[in-house]
Amino acid sequence: MSNRRLSEQFTGIEKMKNRTNQMAVNAVPFSAKDALGRYLPLMHELATRIDLVAQACNGNLGLPLPFAREYVYLQFRQVCELIALGSLQLHGDLPQFQTQAALREWNAEKIMRLLERHHPHCFPQSAERIKTSNGWAINANSIENALTFSEFKKLYAECGEALHRGTIRSIQSSKQLTQTDYQGLITWQSKIVALMNEHLVGRASEIGFYLVSLRTDSGFPEASIFTKDGDAKMNVEIVRMEIQGTDYENHMLVGNMKLATTK
Repeated sequence: MSNRRLSEQFTGIEKMKNRTNQMAVNAVPFSAKDALGRYLPLMHELATRIDLVAQACNGNLGLPLPFAREYVYLQFRQVCELIALGSLQLHGDLPQFQTQAALREWNAEKIMRLLERHHPHCFPQSAERIKTSNGWAINANSIENALTFSEFKKLYAECGEALHRGTIRSIQSSKQLTQTDYQGLITWQSKIVALMNEHLVGRASEIGFYLVSLRTDSGFPEASIFTKDGDAKMNVEIVRMEIQGTDYENHMLVGNMKLATTK
C-alpha cells in the first residue's frame, strides 16, 4: 500500500476521532427529570390528538367522511412523530442522540430506527399496574391489541400514502372508500390508546425505567422515574405537570409547562 493511501486513511481516522470527541465535548449533561419535563407536554399533545381522532370518528367535527379520514390520518402522523420525538428525549443520555443530525431529524421512522440501533428497548411498552398483597406490581407488554413497533412503522407509512393526493393515474383509478376503510381508523386508534394510556420506557443506561400515565385526575400526564438502588430496591421520583397561565392551549405547550416533583 502506498504512503499516500496510508496517509489518507490515517487522516480519515483522525477526522472520525475529532468528530466523536467534539460530540462528547458538546454533550449536555443528561437529567432524567429534565427529559421528562420535555416529554410530558408531548404526551399531553398526543392525548389531545387522540381525543380529536375520537371526535372525528364519531362525526362530531362535521366533516364529510373522506375529509374526516384525511384529518384522522394527519393526527395519526403527528402522534407517530410525538412518540418518536418523545423517545428521543428520554434517551438523551446516549451520546449518539445528542448529535446535530439526531436533533434535526423529523422523520418518525428514521428516529426510531436510530434509537433501536443503539437501544433495542427504546419503543414504549404498554403497562398495567396490579394491586398485590405486597403492594403494586407493574406488568409490561400486558395489554392486548397495543400498538407494536412494526405496526408503528406500518401506520406511519400508511399516513404518508393517505396524506398525498397521488398522481394523475392513481386519481383516475381510485376506488370509493368503504366502511372497512373507516373501521381501520378506529382499529389504529384503539391500538394507540392501548399502548400509550399507561406505558413504560426502559432507560438506556439500564438503571431503571420511566412509567408514564397519559391521563390523571389533574387532566395532564404524570410520570415516575424508577432508579435501581441495589439488587432488590427501586427509588421512585414522581414528576407532575403544572400549567403556567390559563391560555396555554393557544401557545406552544412545552414553553408553558413546568414540573412539580415529589419523592
